[in-house]
Amino acid sequence: LMLTDIIKNRRTVRAFKDKKVERETLEKLLMYASMAPSNGNAHPVEFLVIDDKENIDELSNMDSYSTLYLKECPCVILFMGNTELSTTWLEECAIDASYFQLLAEEECLSTSWINVVSGNTSGKISYDEYIEKNFGVKKPYKPMCLIPVGYKKRGTKAHEDFDVTSKVHYNEF
Repeated sequence: LMLTDIIKNRRTVRAFKDKKVERETLEKLLMYASMAPSNGNAHPVEFLVIDDKENIDELSNMDSYSTLYLKECPCVILFMGNTELSTTWLEECAIDASYFQLLAEEECLSTSWINVVSGNTSGKISYDEYIEKNFGVKKPYKPMCLIPVGYKKRGTKAHEDFDVTSKVHYNEF
C-alpha cells in the first residue's frame, strides 16, 4: 500500500473484535512511530500499553461518554511526554501518535484518539490525577492521548478526495 492509500482508508474506529493485538506487533509499530522528528533528538515520548482487561475496564469508566467504547477494545496505548527532556514534548507526542495510527492501519489494525492532555474525568478529577492514581504516571511525565488499537468489527468507508485549494495560500494569507 502507498501512504496515500493508508491515509485515505484510515478512519476512527470504536468497535473492535475480541482479538488480542500481539505485543511484538505493538513494539514494532511503536519503534517506527518513535522515529518521528524529535527536537535535538531528545525523544521525550514514552508509551504505556494497557492490555489487561481490568485496566481497560477502568479506563472505560474514565468519562461518561467518550471512553465507554473502550470496554471491548483489546488494547489502549497512552502516549506521554517527559516534560524535562524537551519543551516540544506535546508536539512530539502528537507526531508519534499520528505515525502510530498510520502504521497500525498498514498492519490491518484500527485506532481512535482520546485527548487527555487537559480536562477532567466524569468524576471531576483531572486526567493527570486519574492516570497517576490508576496507572502510576507521575511528573515529569505528562499524558497526551490514549490510542485504542485493535481489529475493527465492521468496515469503514474511505475518505473521499476533496478540493483543498480554498485552504492553500501562497506567499501571503
